[in-house]
Amino acid sequence: MKKEKALVRANISKLVSDSLGDKEYMNEIVVLLNNNIEEFCDSTTISLKAKDRYSIFRAAHKIINGLEMIQAYVLLDYITMIQKECQYMDNFTNIKNLFIDFKMEYAYVLKEINSQIDNL
Repeated sequence: MKKEKALVRANISKLVSDSLGDKEYMNEIVVLLNNNIEEFCDSTTISLKAKDRYSIFRAAHKIINGLEMIQAYVLLDYITMIQKECQYMDNFTNIKNLFIDFKMEYAYVLKEINSQIDNL
């Protein structure tokens, strides 16, 4: 019987390598990423009310590199789906639901990142 690996929501190995293991620097990067995610959430909340798909698409695009840096592939999938909905569909209900799911998943990702940094 095979053992299944636990779902890893983020992997900071690339961040550790790029920062040469400096915990203070990694924490600063995580704070910057968190600020960018908060900006995305604020902007998207306003844009959903205004039904502005283009602004949602741009806000989502701004956080892709940060999510790639921490290898948060589930969040990247949400961003990809949000962008596709913005480009090809005119259904804000789907965008809103994806956005809600993104925010819930991000809470878990942030907890995972902080745990990985603490365990270094």
